[in-house]
Amino acid sequence: MLFILSAILGIIIGLLLKGDIKKLDGSDLKGIYIPIIAFSIEIVLFTLVRKGIIERGLITYIFYLIQFILISIFAYLNRKNKAVLIITSGFILNGLAIFLNGGAMPVNPDAAVAAGLYPSVDKINVSKEGLYVLQNDKTLFWFLGDIIPIKFIRGYVVSIGDILLCFGLIYYIVKSMKRAD
Repeated sequence: MLFILSAILGIIIGLLLKGDIKKLDGSDLKGIYIPIIAFSIEIVLFTLVRKGIIERGLITYIFYLIQFILISIFAYLNRKNKAVLIITSGFILNGLAIFLNGGAMPVNPDAAVAAGLYPSVDKINVSKEGLYVLQNDKTLFWFLGDIIPIKFIRGYVVSIGDILLCFGLIYYIVKSMKRAD
């Protein structure tokens, strides 16, 4: 949802700057299908874990590794595009938090409460989410986890990587809408 809101914001900014939405076709990107495949993997992974078909472990690590490799290939193919590099930086930061913490994104419990996701810290249950863990003393690189509470339309807890992803997406959309043919 946060990325959809970022895309909408990018389009609004692009239109306010007299950009052309028809230019937002991805024709300036090489291998545009690669991130589509990568994020489809993530959707399938989340769905399988949330439905209890698979559990977090080796299989989720493999899926994340495939996704990471695909995004790395896409970034390499588009390495001259600043927006893609910003998006990739966010993805790498999120990947570090996930890979270093057992294949799950660490979530700050106080941030989850502040965002309105739970009424109190003792009511938090991320186990049903499957691919999230609560931050604790053993969390590695805790500052790369979901630590920033946001209340806009609904509650979110986001990471520094998520912010970079959103900023890069907005930047890409605005830049694409304003590009000369």
